[in-house]
Amino acid sequence: MKSILSILLLTLFISTSFAQSKKRGKVKRKYRSTETVSKELPKVFIRGAVYDENNVPLPGATVTIDGTSKGVNANGDGEYLIENLVNGRARVRVSFIGYKTHTADIILQNGQNVKNVMLQTDNIHLEPILVNAQKREQQIMDVPAAISSISSNNLQQSNITELSMLSEFVPGLYIREQGANRPTFSIRGLSSEEVSPSAQPRVSVYFNNVPINRAHSASLELYDMDRVEVLKGPQNTLFGRSAQAGAVHYVSTMPGTEFKGTLTAGIGDYGQKEVRGTLNIPIIEDKLAVRAAGIYSARDGFVENTFGGNLMGKETLAGRFSARFRPSYNHKIDVVLNYQKDDTPGIAFMSAQFPNINGVTDIFSGVASLEQGENLGTGKQLFDATLNYKYYVNEHTYWSSITSYRKTDASSRWDGDGTAAAAIDMAEFSNSKQFYQEIRGNFSQNSRLNGSLGASYWWEKADQLYWFSPNEQDLVHLFSPDNSNLVNANGQPQSVPSIPSYIPELDTTIYIALPNNHQEENFSQATNSSAEAFIDVSYQLTRKLFVSGAVRAVYDRYRLSNEASFSGGSPSVLGSYTGNSPNVFFLPNDAQQIKKNTLSFTWRGGLKYRYNEYGNVFANYSRGRRPNVLQFTSSGEKEILDAEILDNFELGFKASLYDRVFFDVVGFYQLYKNFQTSAWVADPETGEFNLKFKDGGKATSYGAEANVRVAVVKQLDLFANYAWLKSEFDSTDVDGQTQLYAGNSFRLAPEHSFTVGATARVNIVPTIKLFVTPSYSYKTHLFFEDANTPGLEQDAYGLLNINGGLELDDPNVILSVWASNVLDEKYITSAGNTGSLFGIPTFVPGPPRMVGTKLTWNFNKPEKRKRRR
Repeated sequence: MKSILSILLLTLFISTSFAQSKKRGKVKRKYRSTETVSKELPKVFIRGAVYDENNVPLPGATVTIDGTSKGVNANGDGEYLIENLVNGRARVRVSFIGYKTHTADIILQNGQNVKNVMLQTDNIHLEPILVNAQKREQQIMDVPAAISSISSNNLQQSNITELSMLSEFVPGLYIREQGANRPTFSIRGLSSEEVSPSAQPRVSVYFNNVPINRAHSASLELYDMDRVEVLKGPQNTLFGRSAQAGAVHYVSTMPGTEFKGTLTAGIGDYGQKEVRGTLNIPIIEDKLAVRAAGIYSARDGFVENTFGGNLMGKETLAGRFSARFRPSYNHKIDVVLNYQKDDTPGIAFMSAQFPNINGVTDIFSGVASLEQGENLGTGKQLFDATLNYKYYVNEHTYWSSITSYRKTDASSRWDGDGTAAAAIDMAEFSNSKQFYQEIRGNFSQNSRLNGSLGASYWWEKADQLYWFSPNEQDLVHLFSPDNSNLVNANGQPQSVPSIPSYIPELDTTIYIALPNNHQEENFSQATNSSAEAFIDVSYQLTRKLFVSGAVRAVYDRYRLSNEASFSGGSPSVLGSYTGNSPNVFFLPNDAQQIKKNTLSFTWRGGLKYRYNEYGNVFANYSRGRRPNVLQFTSSGEKEILDAEILDNFELGFKASLYDRVFFDVVGFYQLYKNFQTSAWVADPETGEFNLKFKDGGKATSYGAEANVRVAVVKQLDLFANYAWLKSEFDSTDVDGQTQLYAGNSFRLAPEHSFTVGATARVNIVPTIKLFVTPSYSYKTHLFFEDANTPGLEQDAYGLLNINGGLELDDPNVILSVWASNVLDEKYITSAGNTGSLFGIPTFVPGPPRMVGTKLTWNFNKPEKRKRRR
């Protein structure tokens, strides 16, 4: 019955939102350079364009008519349309943070009225922020939600090149990136782990409006980005089934109308090398333009491996081609082709219990002894292609079609014990193919009801192969409660040919030779698909009061298969004690399958009170959902976890003062049901040895987030953000039973975190400018596991980063010098990991102080456009 009602509701909105009024003739759009004809519009209406002092369109600018309950945001071309007005005198008000608000009186006549508006800036002003969070162009002030946007200018000024650095500029966001394949996105303490190819992330990552559902595809190089948007709290209604905790949206720079480009070359510590460039070429004036961008970035690892090579390095080659074609004013076609290849050294999983072969246990020594040497590493190849077509009925009513294909191949090999012993040698190989199709209609009815509706289809085929090759002459020591015999005081392995007598848990009455070469595999494959229908609307009740709501219906189909096998070397001896013989970790089994189909609904509702163009307060409720997790244990047992539900309540305030100060504050309260937590499980009696999800029952979190930006003087801008988070597992689960993690806090969830920084610039001479952007980020204590295991934690720490240099006007050349972790803070980015299965956790050190320099040439600055009439 619910599905029938949803279909009827969707059909009704489609028929009313895109219906045309009765024809009264055709109206010519006189403000366009080329005279075009549009369909019938209301009797009295006003349209025009909003642009800056360089005649560059300003998408997202707010346009209202004083004394009425009507208002819109300028579309992607800076154009607006306000309908159903009455003739006579009216005042048009146009605003955008960072620009002076413009008001103009106009005598409205029957039919079309045209008013183009140029917004001016003061010498001291904020950088305007455009977002597409509600699937239409808006300035950040108008979005009644907790949202942050990091612009290309921010990325350049602060030399943000890594995802972990990006997260410091967004309150409530934590990104951990180890290698090229497994970034962890955590929003308000809720993080994503994909231990099964059917599991969907809690934090949805999008690239140019297309979902990225695999972690290995979400680690993208930050080059030629227009901005990165981060939305906090459930975003299922806007961003689909995988946005239970929020969404991260990469938006790449699209082709423009001017010939221009950039070229950057840089060097730095640890053999760092970087070359990046962009080139924008208009092919047919105002109709066809293309853009090419690429980067090569490499760095030696900052941890030396005594067995050869280094760890924690980087090597990335990436390129992007974009084209924009406008055959006529109401048709726009965008094509984006994206490629990235990563080939990085291994991850430094280091033991704090056992020494390296130099006899050192300090994980910050910069030296590790991982016996596989240069065989360790992570890598991936990613290709995606996206076609985005828009058909405009008018400025704010249009249809869009997004078609996308993505393919990713990734691999990783790591040393799970963190020592010179060959006890835990593991690898993962994962591949995925994805197709995505969305049809969306954006509409504006009576310039009061604005929103979008549509449907999408997503299909994915993903597989995952775990490979395990232990030397059981080393591994056997980990079956003892006292595992101190793994290596000696000099870090050398203490291999034994048979089960030693000091392990009473194992039968040592007869001599059994332990193999030094054993290989086993666990292979999983998933075919996932989803059909979704959605609608999101905002209605202006009065001049100051807005109400919004959204609902999304999702039909999911998941199918997961699994098989495990003994793949090489000698059969395991220890497997007879774990019950997984002839394997140790994975009990051999023939292919078996789990299926799960679900129909679900998520929704949200909100209120916004708009004092004026400089401030508003908002309140929201939203329900988030993470789909069921399908998984197999290492012994081959099937498990289906209930869908996780999140109820989110938030209250926020946004304000701008004198176009020089912008701040927003958001408080939130969140309730979780069927909370899914990841846990490392090691139980020789059942033969279970793996990372899996458990149903954690219920949990609660609450807190507040704040941002502030201040343009102090023309030469100085300040910025800061702060997040306070209290997260805790409830005492009982949904069945009233005591929870295992009762009272524990979420992992990767510091209670307090903040970043403060500044951008200062001053002209040394009229044509040379000196600039510097320092920033300091701080986090309080955090755990790396929901179990809150003592020792697997990081105490409070802070990182200071600086980027500065000289900028020349002609030629437009920038010489910059940067330094990260200037104070050389010692901190870890991970603790526990595979070694936790056997009571020998490993730790990953954070990057030490690094220094480098870059030279950037910006050529052919865009010329000013001709004035609009």
